[in-house]
Amino acid sequence: MKLSESHEAEVRETMQNYGTAYRKKDIRALSALFSPEITGFGSGPDEVIADHAGFVRQMKRDMSQATVLSVTFSDRQIFGDGRVAWATSRSTITFTIDGKKKQVLHGRSTMVLQNTGSRWLIAQLHFSLPYGGQAAGQSFPGA
Repeated sequence: MKLSESHEAEVRETMQNYGTAYRKKDIRALSALFSPEITGFGSGPDEVIADHAGFVRQMKRDMSQATVLSVTFSDRQIFGDGRVAWATSRSTITFTIDGKKKQVLHGRSTMVLQNTGSRWLIAQLHFSLPYGGQAAGQSFPGA
């Protein structure tokens, strides 16, 4: 299902606001963008978000470990019915640890957003990194 242009623009803005708040380490702004019932996964094996308090803990952990210089979403695909939207994108996070050399994560994001009537809230988030041990063109590692 295709969202209206205005709804798609609002979803894009919510995604951009997420990236900006994450970069600025603004927990209050991040918290306001996410549903109280947020669930999701990060790229680490222990990064499982089961509720809003867990989301805040994860964000604080992220922010204590690195300085994020930029978060960008590209190749976005956004669909929905006006009440709910789902988005996939490539996600690039540029960061430093202890002010040392810049590093870049080239990942993928999936988000499910809920329209509250006045704004979109992110209700589900998944960030992953392609598995490095799997060759291009192969569906399984070791093939």
